[in-house]
Amino acid sequence: MNRWGSAAVAYTGLTRPVELLGGLRVADVFTPAERVRSTAGTLEHWAGRLAGKRAVLRLLGLPPTAGHLGRVEILPRPTPACRGDAACLDGHPPAVHLSGAPATRADPHRHIRVSITHTRDHALAVALASALLPEDAQRAVVLASSRLSEGAVGVRGRMGHGGGRRG
Repeated sequence: MNRWGSAAVAYTGLTRPVELLGGLRVADVFTPAERVRSTAGTLEHWAGRLAGKRAVLRLLGLPPTAGHLGRVEILPRPTPACRGDAACLDGHPPAVHLSGAPATRADPHRHIRVSITHTRDHALAVALASALLPEDAQRAVVLASSRLSEGAVGVRGRMGHGGGRRG
């Protein structure tokens, strides 16, 4: 695994998420929770998530196939002050959730963090593998218990948007 990966996704002149994907299906690349979070936003939201996914796959040394992209989920992570529900208007940093081949490729002793930003024409993302911090373990326990009681899509789908943007 690399220590970092980056990606850029151009969205100028495009009008639909499918146009970002070069022939891949939206349902294969974006998880149900990602589609819920991005549908209310603009095309730049879709492009940002896609750039984040590609950056994570570069970090892991995996090609950006539909099967791999669909196993990297980029969703907002609430801050400790946030209630984590739809009423929250604060922006939240994006969090990475892995399954399948990307999860088995990730170093269990490191945490993958992603940063996403936008220009007028591009979404840019950088993924970093960093040492685990105490709050990573606490967050994992909270997420695991929440998913058991409410279901993963319900919990994830209520969080605010990453990178300080609304939507």
